[in-house]
Amino acid sequence: MTQRRGSANGERANGNVPPVGARSFWLDEALRADPGAPCRPLTGKAAADVCVVGGGFAGLWTAYELAERAPHLGVVLLEADICGAGGSGANGGFFSPSWTGLSTLCASLGEQGGVAYAAALAAMVDELDVWIARHEARIDAFHEGILYARAGEWQAGPDDETFRLLAKHGCADRLRRVDAAEARRVADSPRFVGGVITPDLTVIQPAKLARELRRVLLERGVRICEGTPMLRLETGRPARVVTPAGAVAAAQVVLTHGAWAARQRHFRRAFAVCTDFMVITEPIPALLEALGWTSHMGIADLREMLYYLRTTPDGRIAIGGGAMGIVYGGRIGGRVLTSARLAEMAAHGLTWLFPQLEGVRFDAAWSGPMDVTSTALPFFESAPGGTVHAGLGFSGHGLTGTKLGGKILASLVLRDDDRWSHMPVVGPPLASVPPEPLRWPLVQSVAWAHEAGDRAEEQGRGRGFLPRAIAAVYGQYGAHNGATRER
Repeated sequence: MTQRRGSANGERANGNVPPVGARSFWLDEALRADPGAPCRPLTGKAAADVCVVGGGFAGLWTAYELAERAPHLGVVLLEADICGAGGSGANGGFFSPSWTGLSTLCASLGEQGGVAYAAALAAMVDELDVWIARHEARIDAFHEGILYARAGEWQAGPDDETFRLLAKHGCADRLRRVDAAEARRVADSPRFVGGVITPDLTVIQPAKLARELRRVLLERGVRICEGTPMLRLETGRPARVVTPAGAVAAAQVVLTHGAWAARQRHFRRAFAVCTDFMVITEPIPALLEALGWTSHMGIADLREMLYYLRTTPDGRIAIGGGAMGIVYGGRIGGRVLTSARLAEMAAHGLTWLFPQLEGVRFDAAWSGPMDVTSTALPFFESAPGGTVHAGLGFSGHGLTGTKLGGKILASLVLRDDDRWSHMPVVGPPLASVPPEPLRWPLVQSVAWAHEAGDRAEEQGRGRGFLPRAIAAVYGQYGAHNGATRER
């Protein structure tokens, strides 16, 4: 469930970064290409076998899986704004696996669970290719992999344990170390000293994927009600989702409304709500040619607050990261979504990585909310009685995770005893976040420590005592409150 963010007349950025818009560049572009059939708000009473709350990727993929496996079911999907208006239409468009963090996954999920989850995510990348072809979806997809670049000796990259686990489980070819020369053949940054490459990544136009999913669901008879926020959920048999002008009575309800779920008591300590910012350049095809960045391979650097960037078919570069906004109490809105400073941090990353691009104009800036768990892993749980299910906590890794999540949630709804219902992320969150009013200053201090440490490293000063100390305390908190789930 998403809501339209603040005015397009956001906080004014300095220099050549425009104000942070209420819509992402991606969503504006997707709506210009095809606004789609109208989906009216819900009025009056409706009945459904399944009511899905949230028109982002998690809700759309869940509805798709249900329509695929059980076409006889009556499915109603409620979206507070329009499909793709939240984080699903505002991200970098990296449909990616989690090979670089395999050792961390195994620490949280156990070795077998971590490898199984990483392999399932990687399989989703290939599945997307099949889905695009099957539905003739126009989403500007390029399955060309990604370079995780070490932009300086201080950026370490995946640890030896990750490579040991990959080799042990027959996945050694999924992640390959490269030297500075090979990294710079992807794109000629003077910062690159090496890195790793995985072929298992597709860059997409994310809002176009959301809108194409919406189109396919409408063709399959799913009822989509946009402009229809959930006001409250009444559990029972049937459950009732109450909206401003009506209600849906459903045998089962699936909650996939992302960061907006923080307003519900049950999820208040499940995750923190954070915001990430992106900017996109004017078309610069000649400059891309000069950089040698003539592919659509994605790039990310390996700092704590990583930068992620990709090209577009019309010769732009979109980049995000470098800093993060923290939302107090999960109340999404206001200046945390329109911060000029955070947008400028994203823009800074482009000219820091590629000084050759100094002076390039940025055509748009935007932000997106994220539901970030302590372990950066999503969770999929069912309430006692099995009538309400939730898939949340994608932590900024939602493109691939939500496609897998749609399979998991469909299996929970259908009560299928299969590989999806036994994925190691099924169950409550592995760790809780601190309650407010402690959460905001604690998470903000961690975000500051990562950002300040990265900037100090950029300037050759080392991370400094305070950023290192705060990061260490945060690591101890996660270790103390986390639990390993082996399934």
